[in-house]
Amino acid sequence: MSRQITDYLKEYRKNTGLIPVSPIWGGEKLFPFLCLDHRTIAEMLGFEVVQATPFLSTVKEGQLASKTDIDSFIACGHGSFGQGDGFSDQIIERELTYLRQMKQAESDKWIGGGCFGPLTVLSGILGIENLLRKTVREPDQVLPMLGIVTDLMKELAYAEAEAGADFFWIAEPLASVIAPKKYESFSGRWIREIYDAAGVPGFLHVCGNTDKHTPELIKCGASVLSIDSVTDIGMCIGSVAEEATVMGNVSPVLLKSGSVDEVRAEVRSILKAVNGHDNFILSTGCSIIDGTPDENMNVLFESAGNA
Repeated sequence: MSRQITDYLKEYRKNTGLIPVSPIWGGEKLFPFLCLDHRTIAEMLGFEVVQATPFLSTVKEGQLASKTDIDSFIACGHGSFGQGDGFSDQIIERELTYLRQMKQAESDKWIGGGCFGPLTVLSGILGIENLLRKTVREPDQVLPMLGIVTDLMKELAYAEAEAGADFFWIAEPLASVIAPKKYESFSGRWIREIYDAAGVPGFLHVCGNTDKHTPELIKCGASVLSIDSVTDIGMCIGSVAEEATVMGNVSPVLLKSGSVDEVRAEVRSILKAVNGHDNFILSTGCSIIDGTPDENMNVLFESAGNA
């Protein structure tokens, strides 16, 4: 499946003479995708979501505050798609509708399904500090909970692939705070299960500096690794096999606040670092920030002619 992506990128560059460009934003991109947010997934798993501010919702705190709560959650495994949970079914069907609409509107592109990853979803339910503490002190509690979250995502991934998704995107921003030697246990193995269930190429986005995580991230089965702006893209692309693709990594902060010349200089630096590698997609290091000037985003697309 990885070869499908790299072959496509080589053909794209050959036929268009352009560098593939696919920022993480709502505008023009080569690989449009869905990404079901972590709060909705938590709600599908049976947890209450509250409105923290007029613009921000969050998982209500304390719903897994005791060992009894956790044991109960593990025992019942809330919210599996197709198991009679009407709310979960409605959310899945909504995502499938969006996916079909995207494929109809942009039939010439690869269209992806997707969601936030298991570790990130569980961190929203338990709280980040509490989750990280448990990975050290009570891993036997964390692992079965990750399994429950993963089961729901596997159902989503399979359903979206069946509906025509060309790839499956997983955003696992919390993975970089897990030590590389622990990544397989608390993130990698679960992401691999999701990609296996989908049966289509996987895109994986991780925030933060992942210089030391790269080998582990690739092992989880990702065909495309989307990296943050603080990661050394030259080191990253030089350490992966040509069957894997690296996607990144223009700073969203620079795009929001920098000048056109500063953005252009950063893009040139990235293109220099990946020169000679066809397994590359020019993108942003994370989602762009509201209010980012269009002229700064245009630099990415103007740079596509430097293939």
